[in-house]
Amino acid sequence: MPNSGQPAMKSTAPALTRGLKILEFIARSDERPTLTDIARELDIAMSSAHSLCKTLQADGYVERFSDGTFDLALKVLDLASSKINKYDLVQHFYEVCDEIPIIRENAAVISVLDGSDVFYIGSRTSPHPLGVTFKVGMRLPACCTASGRALLAAMSNEEIVALYPDEKLPQVTKASTETRTELLQIISDARRTGVAVEKGGTRPHMYSYGARVASSIGRSSAGVAVMLYEGDVTPEMEAKVTIAVQELANRLARFGQILA
Repeated sequence: MPNSGQPAMKSTAPALTRGLKILEFIARSDERPTLTDIARELDIAMSSAHSLCKTLQADGYVERFSDGTFDLALKVLDLASSKINKYDLVQHFYEVCDEIPIIRENAAVISVLDGSDVFYIGSRTSPHPLGVTFKVGMRLPACCTASGRALLAAMSNEEIVALYPDEKLPQVTKASTETRTELLQIISDARRTGVAVEKGGTRPHMYSYGARVASSIGRSSAGVAVMLYEGDVTPEMEAKVTIAVQELANRLARFGQILA
């Protein structure tokens, strides 16, 4: 069914708006959609859907497969990469991760807040076989991630409620925090300690520890997190990774201030 949760403003360029909605629909679909799926989602005629998809295909933004399904083309990734490359912190993130021993031996990410989601702009893969991996460009509910919770901790409870108006929260795994009430308590703890913790909410048996990268005027510029496997977590290891992720965030914040 077409999305109709909120009234939309009248577009001054309907064809462009529909084209963008097609890209968004393809991006969030678990399986490659057909022309019928696209027409139904946008509530438009098949002929209109065909014309729009043909234009997007000709311009290199979507590709059509022999079974009649559509997927995003690499040109869309080029646009995302261009945006990500404008974040000067990303390269410095990789450099600092390599300089901190406990982070060098584990997975780490840097993300920015986009509405109620986090968007990963950098990801350092664990060097261990079958290690934890997150892809650059991945988007997850901020409430389910350590870096997202660190960013949420810089907001007021009222702002968090506005981001998550329903008591029931989106979930990534069965271990994800289920309610907004629980989340607010977790955020309260993160404000007190300076580190946001997430256990199994994005990957089974994975613990994450996040901290906020603050700008020179106190605003959040990014969130960072370090991930450990549950079996490797001990009180001593938790203490070390907590210090390490705060050091990572602080060094990135100082770097950001130099650039400002």
